[in-house]
Amino acid sequence: MDTDQEQNLTISDLLNNNRAIYQVPDDRLYSVEDLLYNYQKFLALYLKDAAKKQAGSARTNLMVALAWYLALINRFHIDIEGNLWKRYSYKCPYCLELPCYCQKEKNIQAQKTGRPGSRKPQDISEWQKMIEKIYPNEENDNFRHVLYSKLDLLNSAFRLFMREKKKKQFHEIELLSTDHFVALIRAFNHHNFNIESEYLKMFSGGCYVCKQIPCQCNYFEE
Repeated sequence: MDTDQEQNLTISDLLNNNRAIYQVPDDRLYSVEDLLYNYQKFLALYLKDAAKKQAGSARTNLMVALAWYLALINRFHIDIEGNLWKRYSYKCPYCLELPCYCQKEKNIQAQKTGRPGSRKPQDISEWQKMIEKIYPNEENDNFRHVLYSKLDLLNSAFRLFMREKKKKQFHEIELLSTDHFVALIRAFNHHNFNIESEYLKMFSGGCYVCKQIPCQCNYFEE
């Protein structure tokens, strides 16, 4: 990834870069259970640091958690950007409002239709801005609850699919993985962390630990 030129990273760029760095060691060393475990490990470290207001380590651990999550999306070849646009095009997929009012209501179910988006975001920074419009000014307790609840649903969906391998179960994974990706973006937005700039700092030259493409280390141990 060339950092000498101005970067406007798309979601596809993030996935492709993650694939170049980590797919070889991930495929050789880690099962789906391993990917889920390590993602949750760094997400927990991020939440612990955020609670202690340790911004630097919280930023690093959230970014590493994102890298593990991208690896999981790559493993299952999920069209995260396409699903994101279908589900979150300038609306919450549950209440269909901008901004979302789900916090004011109880037991709202996801909707199948909504207002069409006026313009699809072109890069990850624009996606962050769109999600910020849907979920502005979130409190700590709310976005932490969203992260955990979406993660529990996703874990259950992956484990069910790995046991039974039914098409409808994979479709559920596609929806839930998109919802959880949005939950991650909401966490970045809560701290005013810019995903594009932080990703370039950590991963533009390869693995953030060994600086190699593909990765030559077990970076989850760092």
